[in-house]
Amino acid sequence: MSLKDLQQKYWNTFIKVALIKRKLSSDEYRLVKTAGIDVAICKDYHLYISTDSRKKALTIKVYIDSNKEYYKLFESKKLEIEDQIGSKLEWRNLEDNKSSMIMKSVEFDIYNEESWGDSIDYLLSEIPKYIEVFKKYEYSI
Repeated sequence: MSLKDLQQKYWNTFIKVALIKRKLSSDEYRLVKTAGIDVAICKDYHLYISTDSRKKALTIKVYIDSNKEYYKLFESKKLEIEDQIGSKLEWRNLEDNKSSMIMKSVEFDIYNEESWGDSIDYLLSEIPKYIEVFKKYEYSI
């Protein structure tokens, strides 16, 4: 099976489990090609969750499209946000770019299908936390 097919299978499995467990509604996310999914938070920022087979990682990113004011706001509340998320995050302002991101990666081998259940459970526990923490700032700018 190709990597692209494996990623497609992983994200389709994730979506099925999320719907069965009622952790996400179908209007909250969209599959992005085969590499990951987008989860809506608000019009200026969203979650992008992806796998990286080379780094053997699963990454949750708060992707801030083009409003640097939100990044500045989040950064000013960095300790509070990390406390609520429950771990340190990687902060990337991307000065030469319109977008910015705040992210966390965990070890994940997409080729090990036996680990998929644990990774999906992890995401289903983390995604609502990220939405709750970051959504409260939606109208702060």
